[in-house]
Amino acid sequence: MNTDVFELDRDGAWLSAYVDGELDPAQTARVEAWLTASSAARQEVDRLRALKALTATFALREPPAEAWETYWATPANRLERRVGWVLLAVGALILGGWVAWQAVAALWRAANTPMVLKFGILAAVVGVAVLLVSVARERIHTRARTRYKDVIR
Repeated sequence: MNTDVFELDRDGAWLSAYVDGELDPAQTARVEAWLTASSAARQEVDRLRALKALTATFALREPPAEAWETYWATPANRLERRVGWVLLAVGALILGGWVAWQAVAALWRAANTPMVLKFGILAAVVGVAVLLVSVARERIHTRARTRYKDVIR
C-alpha cells in the first residue's frame, strides 16, 4: 500500500480488510483518511458492507441422515476413505522415519555429542517407533473383533 496515494484498482483489498476489521490501528487510520478523500472508495466500502451483510444471512443446509447412510453403504466410498487414510499414514511414516533417521545419523556423526546423549536419543526414537507399531497393532486387533462395528448410529 502506497503511503501517500491509494488507487482503488491496486489497493482495493485494503478496503475489504477494513470492512472485516482485520487492520491494525495505524492501517485503519490510513484507510479512513483515504475514505475521507475518495468517494469511489466510500462507495466500494458500502458495497463490501452490503455484500458482507448478505453473506452473513446464508446458512448451509445439512443433508438428511439417509443421504449419509446411502453414501457409506457404497463399497467404493468406504474403500476410497480407507485407501486415503492408509496412504496418508504410510507417507507420514516414511517421511517421519526419514527425518528421524537423518536427525539420529547427524547426531551420531557429531564428534562433540556425548555418547550418553547419543544412546538416549537412539533409545527415544526406537521407543517411539515401537509404540507406534504397538498402537497400530492394537487398533487393527480391536477393530477386527469389535461387536458393534456394524451398528448404525
